[in-house]
Amino acid sequence: MFLSSFYGIIDSKNRVSIPSHFRLVINNSKEKIYIFKSLKYKCLEIHLSSKINSLIKSFDESDFFSKKNDHFKTAILSDLEEITFDKEGRFILKDQLQKFSKLSKEIMFIGKGNHFEIWEKKLGETHKKISRAKFK
Repeated sequence: MFLSSFYGIIDSKNRVSIPSHFRLVINNSKEKIYIFKSLKYKCLEIHLSSKINSLIKSFDESDFFSKKNDHFKTAILSDLEEITFDKEGRFILKDQLQKFSKLSKEIMFIGKGNHFEIWEKKLGETHKKISRAKFK
């Protein structure tokens, strides 16, 4: 599971190094991983292929003629990209993803159990504070 929060950076070549704990989860799963623009927040979501396959299956089982279902498929699948790592566990973050999520040099990884998110550092810290305040 993807647990906890970690800080990181985007280097001068737009490379992001996934925290070692998260890389361990990914390596142990032996699954491909995918990144896409979150539909809920100005962040990026990273999911294992099993979750993406589950989403696709649920799309296929839903009402084929539903416009809402079609919009959902388009919103997620049209921006979905497989991530490949170099030998140091880094991947290149494309400009369009960086612009969407307002990522700058300092970033934050937030574990969400079966996936994790990448946030601009200050936005991620604010998101965590707001989320905790909602449960007081």
